[in-house]
Amino acid sequence: MNTLKINEELFIGSGGHQATYIHPLDATKCIKIPHTKDDGDVKKEMRYRRMCSAKLENSRLVTKFFGTIETNLGLGYVFERVLDYDGKTSLDMKKFLPKTKPDEKTLQKIWTTLLNFKSDFLRENIAIVDTDIENFMVQEHAPETYRVRIVDNIGTPVLIPLVYWFDFAAAWKAKRYWNRIVAWLAENYPEVIPPQLVAQLTET
Repeated sequence: MNTLKINEELFIGSGGHQATYIHPLDATKCIKIPHTKDDGDVKKEMRYRRMCSAKLENSRLVTKFFGTIETNLGLGYVFERVLDYDGKTSLDMKKFLPKTKPDEKTLQKIWTTLLNFKSDFLRENIAIVDTDIENFMVQEHAPETYRVRIVDNIGTPVLIPLVYWFDFAAAWKAKRYWNRIVAWLAENYPEVIPPQLVAQLTET
């Protein structure tokens, strides 16, 4: 079996569980390599993707998974790379959101993006582990047109994952986590996400 060679020039970033590289043969894909061979976070995501494959097939939110590949850095997991329409790497939500109040046009763009994110998230009922907004990327898939993508920390670590089998459980958990996201954004970005937007974003 051929081993795919990855070098540091392809490095994108590193999180608590894995390092991410641009695929050397296909720049529209990325390769995630776990820091440890039996990483529980990776196993959790793969279990979710396996058990909910039909649900994820047409997801607007979750990036596509293309299987594994042997690399010189260890076993790699190949995913869709989130790129803007012009080929640039999309920004994660933390970088996308300004700390100070922007101009009215930019503010409207942010509000529309978040409201669309709410619609997608609560329609798809994706299981996520936490509300770290660095796991959400904002993709400009056409000029001035944005959508949020989820790139990490999906699934659930519980032994019997009701959210995988029952729609009502998935919807309940999605609503709960969505409101946590909204509360966190409201606390940390008050100039961008004022009370009137919080009211629109919160799911009752």
